[in-house]
Amino acid sequence: MWADLQEEYGDRIEFFEVDRDTDEGRQFVLDHGVTLGQPGFIVYNAAGEVTYADLGPFSERGVRELVLSIVPE
Repeated sequence: MWADLQEEYGDRIEFFEVDRDTDEGRQFVLDHGVTLGQPGFIVYNAAGEVTYADLGPFSERGVRELVLSIVPE
């Protein structure tokens, strides 16, 4: 799902998958104040502010609808 969305919208939006079990993932969590204990989907605007956050599980349709609602034209 993520690869398809990145291919489709990658010229207008960036997708990142963070693995909390790696050193880099733990640092991201600390740096961004992420406290989700299960899979989560967080949207940041260009200023680095959270504009949407939700816990999983996520359907492809639900994620696609969210992406369409935030992706710049």
